[in-house]
Order: sequence, then structure tokens, then C-alpha cells
Amino acid sequence: MPPMTQATFYLLDQNGPEADHFACRLAYKAWRGGLPAHIHTRNEHHCHAMDRLLWEWQEDRFLPHVIIHSRHPPETPVTLGYREPKLNECRLLINLDTKVPAFFKDFDRICEIVVEHPDQKESSRAKFKTFRQLGIRPETHDMKARR
Repeated sequence: MPPMTQATFYLLDQNGPEADHFACRLAYKAWRGGLPAHIHTRNEHHCHAMDRLLWEWQEDRFLPHVIIHSRHPPETPVTLGYREPKLNECRLLINLDTKVPAFFKDFDRICEIVVEHPDQKESSRAKFKTFRQLGIRPETHDMKARR
């Protein structure tokens, strides 16, 4: 039986970095550590916006990435998509959707980014509850205290 997916919630202040920017930071850290990462977005528009952001988020850093358009897994260490990805290595999933994607169990780890804003509280609580119901004990990292 494969090991259970690890879930991590990152709690951000609504006045701090946006979820998309924090996702870039997580993807960069994963890439530098040799860990393949996939960023799951809400929809096609959000996916293309993340693609642009990954090119622009820091002028002095390069983050190789590609949007997945086909069933042929790319060899790029960071991938983006809004549908279920077909990847050779499913290590880290950075979820920017409002729901937990059904394919999250294919990954070793899923990261949920929570900006403490009234609009996000309900969906974040629902995601946390989903993991708990599946027997996963999510860990949380309060990034507000690390400013």
C-alpha cells in the first residue's frame, strides 16, 4: 500500500503575499531542492495567469515550467494545469483551486495556501475537513508570524 499523501496548509495574512505569489515561492523552493512540483489552478484563465506570473515573479530568478496540454508528461520540473495531470513523478501538488482535487492521492504531498480572508475561510475549512475525513492529519504553518 502506498504511503498516505501528506497535506500542509500555509496560513498567510491577507496583507501579506497573495496565494499565487506564495505558490511561486513554494515551486521555486521545490525546484531548487530537486522536487518535481505541479501547480493546480482553478481554471484555464487562472492557469495562464500563473504561467505569466512564474515568468515575472522575481526578476533575478528563473523557474523552468510548462503548462500541461497533453497526456504526454513533460520533462520540466514545474508543471501547471487545471485538469488532472499525467506525470511520471507525482511528488508535490500545490493546489490553488477552491476544492481538493480528486487526483491529490497520486502525489506524495499537497500544499494548500490559505489567505486569511473571509472569502477563503469556508473553502479552506472544507478542504481541511476533507483531509481529516480521509484519515489525513494536515499540518499547518503560520507564515504570518514569519514576516
